[in-house]
Amino acid sequence: MRILFAAALIALSPAAALPSAVLAQGLPAAWSVDTPKDAPATLVYGPPTAPQLGFACVRKSGQVTVRLLVPRKVADHQVGSVWVDAAGVAAPWPVSVAFASEDAASTLRGQAEAGSAPEVTAVNTEISTAAPIVKAFAKKGMISLTALHETLSPPAAKPGMVRKFLGVCK
Repeated sequence: MRILFAAALIALSPAAALPSAVLAQGLPAAWSVDTPKDAPATLVYGPPTAPQLGFACVRKSGQVTVRLLVPRKVADHQVGSVWVDAAGVAAPWPVSVAFASEDAASTLRGQAEAGSAPEVTAVNTEISTAAPIVKAFAKKGMISLTALHETLSPPAAKPGMVRKFLGVCK
């Protein structure tokens, strides 16, 4: 699933390569959905060339993979081709990812890995389409995610857009 997710949300990689100053220069952030018949469906939020948050699923899998780019440095240095943190622990690093939407909340296990820029960490997790938080997200389009003490609370997505994405996933 991780390989499919990486391929489906390859657009998230440029955000990790952009300095935060570039991200803040007024590139319009927006929600977008893509539900191709022959590839994983995606729902992403952020500037068109640098999404900060992405959801992906394989048709009818019942699982959604989530990728969040966090403006926090975890990777300290490389040992060979492997990134390690300041304590010498190799990536991927375990993290908690808290989801909230309306009255629903959930905290899931995730993994963090080095982003393309030193100040960015990519956080990945999976959630079931049957989870109450996902149902709340579909109802109002509101969601916030917290990982590594950083919270992303994008403006509400159009509920129809969220339901279109989730309809492919279920």
